[in-house]
Amino acid sequence: MPTIAVDKEGLFKALGQDYTTEEFDELCFDFGIELDEDTSTTQRPIVNGKQEPAQLKIEIPANRYDMLCFEGISLMLNIFRGRRTSPDYRLVAPPKGELQVLTIDEKTAKIRPYAAGAVLRNIKFTKESYDSFIGLQEKLHQNLARQRSLVAIGTHDLDTIQGPFSYEALPPEQIEFAPLNQTRSMTALELMKFYENDRHLSRYLPIIRDSPVYPVIYDAKRTVCSMPPIINGNHSKITLNTRNVFVDVTATDRTKLDICLNILVSMFSQYTEVPHTVEPVKIMSPHNHQSRETPDLTPRETQAEVSYINQCCGLSLAPSDICSLLKRMSYTASPSRASPDLIDVQVPPTRADVLHQADIMEDVAIAYGFNRLPRSFPSKSGTIAQPLMINKLSDIVRHEAAMAGWSEVMPLILCSHDENFSHLNRKDDGNIAVRLANPKTAEYQIVRTTLLPGLLKTIRENKHHSVPMKIFEVSDVAFKDLSLERKSRNERHFAAAWYGKSSGFEIVHGLMDRVMLMLKSAFVTGEEGLSVKNLGDAAYWIDEVDDPTFFPGHAAAIHLRVAGKEQVIGVFGILHPTVLEKFELRYPAGRAFSDPLQDPSNISLCTFIRNDEAINGYTAGLILCQLRVFQSASSSEFKEFKEAYWAPIMPLIRKRRAAEASPSPPPMRRRSSPSPSNVSSGNEGYDDGNTADGETQGTGVMSPNTGRQFKHIFEQANDHLRSTFGCEMTELPQKEKVTISQKRAAQRTQTQNPLSSSSKSYILTSTIPASLRTPTILPPPAVPTSASESAYVGLYTFILALIYISPGQSIPESRLEKQLKRMNADNYVLSGEKTEKVLKKMEKEGYILKVRERDGGGEETVDYMVGPRGKAEVGEKGVAGLIRKVWGKLGPERVDLERRLVRSLGDGVELKGGRKGTEEAEEDGEEQTQTDGEEGEAAEDQGEDRASGRRRTSRGAPKPPARRTSGRRGRNALVEDEADGEDDVDEEEEDAEGEDE
Repeated sequence: MPTIAVDKEGLFKALGQDYTTEEFDELCFDFGIELDEDTSTTQRPIVNGKQEPAQLKIEIPANRYDMLCFEGISLMLNIFRGRRTSPDYRLVAPPKGELQVLTIDEKTAKIRPYAAGAVLRNIKFTKESYDSFIGLQEKLHQNLARQRSLVAIGTHDLDTIQGPFSYEALPPEQIEFAPLNQTRSMTALELMKFYENDRHLSRYLPIIRDSPVYPVIYDAKRTVCSMPPIINGNHSKITLNTRNVFVDVTATDRTKLDICLNILVSMFSQYTEVPHTVEPVKIMSPHNHQSRETPDLTPRETQAEVSYINQCCGLSLAPSDICSLLKRMSYTASPSRASPDLIDVQVPPTRADVLHQADIMEDVAIAYGFNRLPRSFPSKSGTIAQPLMINKLSDIVRHEAAMAGWSEVMPLILCSHDENFSHLNRKDDGNIAVRLANPKTAEYQIVRTTLLPGLLKTIRENKHHSVPMKIFEVSDVAFKDLSLERKSRNERHFAAAWYGKSSGFEIVHGLMDRVMLMLKSAFVTGEEGLSVKNLGDAAYWIDEVDDPTFFPGHAAAIHLRVAGKEQVIGVFGILHPTVLEKFELRYPAGRAFSDPLQDPSNISLCTFIRNDEAINGYTAGLILCQLRVFQSASSSEFKEFKEAYWAPIMPLIRKRRAAEASPSPPPMRRRSSPSPSNVSSGNEGYDDGNTADGETQGTGVMSPNTGRQFKHIFEQANDHLRSTFGCEMTELPQKEKVTISQKRAAQRTQTQNPLSSSSKSYILTSTIPASLRTPTILPPPAVPTSASESAYVGLYTFILALIYISPGQSIPESRLEKQLKRMNADNYVLSGEKTEKVLKKMEKEGYILKVRERDGGGEETVDYMVGPRGKAEVGEKGVAGLIRKVWGKLGPERVDLERRLVRSLGDGVELKGGRKGTEEAEEDGEEQTQTDGEEGEAAEDQGEDRASGRRRTSRGAPKPPARRTSGRRGRNALVEDEADGEDDVDEEEEDAEGEDE
């Protein structure tokens, strides 16, 4: 609450009585205010050789703006003590009969659209009243006006300016005047710069600084009166000798504008020649049809119930007694002629805090005396403990969901704009969400319009818990609504989410049915025996709906019909895969819905991906994208995928097969289930696929004794993939056995099962000609996005290239980290994803192998090698292609590069331009190579370092030449020989000498 300091002697003089501190404290308590401090009992400072007068510091209720000054406190206490009645504020015409006019320009709507004014004629200021007049303006600015952002008040000596006045909005360079207490004239831009370090005014500059136009008030001679909300002009400043005061008020809120103007002129109209009279100003605003005269000091008329006041206070007062008590609180009241239970109340213009009859009841209790109120609890309470209907409905839904085993969550009501829209595949037209004007973080930008982001973020933050998760929320969301005074509205929504490894659609459907059943709504369906009857007039059913948040064809709207009126009250279905990716959800399973409390937009998770256009492209990329989804899918999910995806395209496949008219394969002999007799005799039991009763008895093609069958079927399947989809299944090589324990285990397995040499793992590889493998024809997969997938492919290809050209096709972890640091990818890659997480993903998908081994001393070494998938998808040819693309040079240097590629990657790499040309180039350079000796190979190493964008030296000394090695290490000609201690170069030297990176 604000604390107002008033002169003790002056206040007691105005009250007509001297009080002790205890007596005045009791008076304040009776009136509903509080005495905070009496400085007469403490040591006061000495100002200008005199001790500061004693002051009373009084705490005022935050809504009593009429008591923010000495005049308001003394007036209200005198009325309360019965020393005077409430003033009769009147509007009087000026001596010449013509009102001052203030015209509002249409352009002011861009910055501060409202303005008002008033004139205090023949006022007499003293030093104390002048200081109080200025102090009230500042207190109104700080409290009700919110640091002048809502309302700004200006006061002028009317005798120094001449009406009519105009309120305009002009570019800052066109406004020029001398500000208050300054003699030099300056433009508005210069003024902004002049006051940017001012302790008092600098806080108000940002209100209009970035606006293309500034508000300004001119008189009839184009003299600047003020530039609200910053400062007044020096030409019209008021002094102790001012007799006529012109008050201008500008605002962005018309209600607060009227309150500030009414309080200011009402409090200081007591100093005019005719007390409590105010001269109005005519406001001309033709552009918005809001022309009027201000201020309006007419008391507001309202009514209050006698029974309500007596019931709340525990009294039995007659209407006349209540009217007498209200007069002590500055009201004018009388018993109503319409009803004996009503009183007519006139609220003075200074009491902006009175909004309801509850405020009148409170003033009756104050006037009666808090200490005199009955202390026992009344027999009948003035309030009824009855919940709102929306809260009662919420409790029913909440109770039923909890009893069904679902857990309630309560996320924050604020979220980011992306989480509420783009993450859910929705667009914001600017007319839906309530935005925060100055959000502190990007995580809290708007008030949510759906409960879905909160549920998904709750699941994301609790992924370490066991699944399935079943959560729900019953809470409010907010929407813009310009038809309301507050420009927004709240809606109560209900949402539930199921998250687990398998489909849970029936679980969510069951929760929805349970909630609707408890709300007495019958389920309507066309299937016999499923509809619920005789539950009342309410009925509901579900229909397919197209919602971008959900997967196409896998979302349903919930329709409700009550009293013949139908409306959509919710939706449930399967979340789109992009939504799952943006919220970092792992399992492709789950369901959710939003139920009768109004929200048609909540949750579900996806079990599979369906792309109806994939059959038109026949590209391996699309097929591979489809199959990746099922790496962790169950058999039931794959069956669901097969029925939903392959069923529509099977007729096309059959038609293509018939058109090709390929010869039918020979009938395959299937092995029947062995009977006890042929088991004992060792008979394998092969037949032609038909049992005795004519039924086919099949067996798995991957059985140990059916290798030939598998090969035949595999070739047919591959032929069909090549001709139809432009791809083929390629078996991945087995993981390389590196450590001694791995090699021994592999040797034992090979001895026990000769067929174990096969990895039994396959991937789809493209057979489209190289000329057609362009990004337009074969783009990167779009899951999660094409950009992120392209970056991921580029990163693992780069890492595989480092491994391939390293000695022994194995790179130590420290060296890999060093190379990634050179690429600025040692901590984060792929749009902020951590490098450690990406490497684990590559290892999991088989692109690389992470080998841990302990040496004789027990110290662990970590190396990276090429994984099975890296060999199959990239391989030595892919690495060579990457190096050629990065190198990009032609001519003799390119021939040298080809020679080094063969030495590093082996003879399996096809030379660009043929081996013959390369051999001739080698013969031409053989003599020079023999002459240069080891210096030539060192120069190669140095050239490679320059190509990587970094030169390395050794504290100014020349680096010793690299030595040739034999064996596998000798093949890696693209890599420096770092065995002589490259890792021993200290980090300070690398940092100092790597500035030209």
